[in-house]
Amino acid sequence: MKIYEEVIFTDQLLHQRTVGSQIEETRRTWEKLCSWYPEAQRQHYEQYAEIYRDSLKKYGNNHFEYYANRNRLREKHRYYTRSFEERRSKIKYFSMDHLIFYKAPRTSNAEYGSVKPMRLFKIY
Repeated sequence: MKIYEEVIFTDQLLHQRTVGSQIEETRRTWEKLCSWYPEAQRQHYEQYAEIYRDSLKKYGNNHFEYYANRNRLREKHRYYTRSFEERRSKIKYFSMDHLIFYKAPRTSNAEYGSVKPMRLFKIY
């Protein structure tokens, strides 16, 4: 049997009860007043791609790329720019000829990997 040497006073219990009820009240208030915000923020951010696409059409590729580089736009907003197309085509046709003579190293247990399994982990 555990013996607790600390005496808990009623004002400490009252404080704990007040804190617990305040947490519930804060949650209810947030749901009542602020729960709309995450949905509105999601809708707002969905419009960014459309706005950037319209800006690219309106101001042209050079001006938009200058803006995109200056403000460090994400790649998903640069999708229709000329530099993005060039970058994608370079990646698409990246030569892998240097891998022709690569060979996988021999393994000590005739399986992929170079370390024999330990007895400790053997299930069978």
